[in-house]
Amino acid sequence: MPTTVPKPVRVRAPGDLYAAIPHLMGFHPTDSLVVLVLKDHLISMTMRVDLPRPRHRGMLAAQLEAPLLEQGATEVILAVVCAPSEHMPEELPHTPLVDALKHRLGGVGIEVVEAVWLPSCEKDAPWLCYLDIDCHGTLPDPRLSALAAASAHEGNVTFESRAAMAAIAALDSPDALERRSSLLDDLMTNSGEPDPCTELHRVRDAIDAVPERKGPLPDTEIVALARALAVPEVRDASMGFAVGARSRQAEHLWLELTRSCPAPERAEPACLLAFYAYQRGDGGIASIALDAADEACPGHALSKLLRTALSAAFPPEEMRALSTKYMDSARQLLATGSQSSSGRSQS
Repeated sequence: MPTTVPKPVRVRAPGDLYAAIPHLMGFHPTDSLVVLVLKDHLISMTMRVDLPRPRHRGMLAAQLEAPLLEQGATEVILAVVCAPSEHMPEELPHTPLVDALKHRLGGVGIEVVEAVWLPSCEKDAPWLCYLDIDCHGTLPDPRLSALAAASAHEGNVTFESRAAMAAIAALDSPDALERRSSLLDDLMTNSGEPDPCTELHRVRDAIDAVPERKGPLPDTEIVALARALAVPEVRDASMGFAVGARSRQAEHLWLELTRSCPAPERAEPACLLAFYAYQRGDGGIASIALDAADEACPGHALSKLLRTALSAAFPPEEMRALSTKYMDSARQLLATGSQSSSGRSQS
């Protein structure tokens, strides 16, 4: 689950860097290996994986090798976040894992410049180094870090746990989803083929209405937008709104639709949510959105493609370049509508 920081933030001490991990991840990790990728003395990417069973250490090291090489990484910092062991401090938890990573990554030219253990990323938590017994300290308050301020300024939220982050995409009640599914059946049965231009206008209008709208979307609009995004041209063109002023508004709409659309149509806004989150560097939200897409429509093609991009640590800046391409498609499709007799979306 890779995450990036959109703008450089200076930290003054190792403890400040480790206290920044929750804001780099978007949540407070537990039982995790966090890999901070260094490039030109900057943290270019952060990756998190669950701590493996002993027999899976070599497999994890091999899995991390490919995305790190893809990023052009030459140096990494490892952080093991888990409860202390009974042999502390003589033997830090998961020392064999750190050794396996040093050996595997060192063999392909990626140096582990530091490796630390932390019980948590909370204020005053101790940290100890694997590579130097005299290297240790305590964490400052993560909420007061420079990265916390920068993250809040960007409109990002740092969750207490991955479960708390996942809760933002919790589905509406089964009764509400079933009601909308029936409405969607009626809409698709009793209307003709959807016009991509008209449907993209509908989506754009819904994005534009986000700042002023009070309360949740009504069922009729949820159903109309679900049908619109089920048109491949409309969904793909909607990726283009990730560039420009509409980006955060659109992401808000995708999140709302991920919670409120019935399956399998829910997969479309969930994929858009994943795309938007990842292109701004939030791998945590992107991963949760893809989980929602996979649950709604197992084997969904775009979900599989985005999942592959995340697993391979596809650079978010290249994802943003794709957004520009899709924006061109959106402009062309919307221009088609402006040249028509109505030029307006139909209700």
